This record gives sequence, C-alpha cells and structure tokens, in this order.
Amino acid sequence: MSSPSPRPSRSLGAPDHTSALALTVPPELVEAVAVRVVDLLAGRLPAQRDGYLGVEEAAAYLACPKSRVYELVAAKRVRHYRDGRRVLFKAEDLDAVLRVRGVEA
Repeated sequence: MSSPSPRPSRSLGAPDHTSALALTVPPELVEAVAVRVVDLLAGRLPAQRDGYLGVEEAAAYLACPKSRVYELVAAKRVRHYRDGRRVLFKAEDLDAVLRVRGVEA
C-alpha cells in the first residue's frame, strides 16, 4: 500500500491556485437578476412627489435621522426648497451631500 503524497506547503496569505472554478452564466439569467434587483430597490427607495422629497423621505434617502436633515439645512450644506412651511429636496441635491461625505450615490 502506498502512502498519499504530501500536499505542497503554502505560506500564509498566498493565494491557492491549485483549483479553479469557471462559471458560465447565460445572458438571460444576468438580465433576470438585474430586473429583480431593480424591482427590489424600487420598493425600498422613497416615493418622489413631483421630483421632490420631504424631510422624512430625505432622511431615508440619506440613511440618517430627520434631525440630521434639519442640521444640514440650518448649516446651508444642502440645497432645499420651501413650499410654505414644508422643506423639500431634490434627489440630485441629496446626492451632492453624499458625495461630499465620501459616499457615491
């Protein structure tokens, strides 16, 4: 009976190139996944009324509390619009806040 041959030693952190995995994904599957992702994201994003977001929707969009949105308005760090007492925002103006914070929207 022969003894199994020893495996070659590897240094820690070195990539293991002894096995490779190849996967072919049909374009129809990629398209179906993309459509599903869009559907899922559409359900999570706040609904826009006439292209404007209220404070609650802006807070959800920025993933922060409403108080933070009011702080940004008071510090004039986000462009906003007023409709009487309501403070409104456009998504692209909120995106600018995210870019300044170092997060790509």
